[in-house]
Amino acid sequence: MIKHLEEKNKFLRNCGSDGFKIIAAYEEAVGTKNDDCYTQWFGDMGVFEAVSSEDITYDKLCARYKAGLKYLGIVHDQAKAVCSDFLSSQLADHMRTQLEKADIDAEYVPVSILKNTDTFELTRDMLKVDADMDVDCDIGQEITVYFETWFDVDKKFSTHIHDDDGTWLNMYGKYNPFEDSLRIECEISRDNGSEYFDYEPTVIETQLMKDMIAEKIMEMHGQTPQEFCNDFYGDSPIMGGIS
Repeated sequence: MIKHLEEKNKFLRNCGSDGFKIIAAYEEAVGTKNDDCYTQWFGDMGVFEAVSSEDITYDKLCARYKAGLKYLGIVHDQAKAVCSDFLSSQLADHMRTQLEKADIDAEYVPVSILKNTDTFELTRDMLKVDADMDVDCDIGQEITVYFETWFDVDKKFSTHIHDDDGTWLNMYGKYNPFEDSLRIECEISRDNGSEYFDYEPTVIETQLMKDMIAEKIMEMHGQTPQEFCNDFYGDSPIMGGIS
């Protein structure tokens, strides 16, 4: 029993009490039998806790926690905000929907539950496109740009990194001007590694960022995004990179 408590407390220190809530929601979403659940609701204390079982290890708790994060479409740094805004049943409903879609399409990427929250919309003065750009070396049609973020990233993305020394957020745009598609990838970077998540911009944000990329390319190269892609490698395709 002492070993079980050590494993549970280790998880609690690293993932917080919200970790147990996310595990509980995942177990509900996948229909885990009661005897196989790692968590339970303690009504008197108003929290989710690990069940008393010597079979439960730190690694097993982490595995279910990571699965829960995956189908919530979030990373660890967003867990606190998500658990504050949503009930366990709402988390489970979202995961269940994403699991069903993933079962149909193996390449399906779960949609973030944060899409269902209200937040401020990005404006031109909150972003700056870095002049250093890259074009993919596969088909030469996707431009990667770095966006400087002149806004409160914790408030926008429900992260908690502002007071975490040595941690910052990088935001990249993946723009295909031939398909008129844009994907935003965010990296939470730390000295000991990085986490990544996608942000789905609003229609207005999407058009703004496409316009800003096109404007920067015209300013720096005197080209349209399509012309920039076509000329990027010239006659000798090589791997590009953002420094």
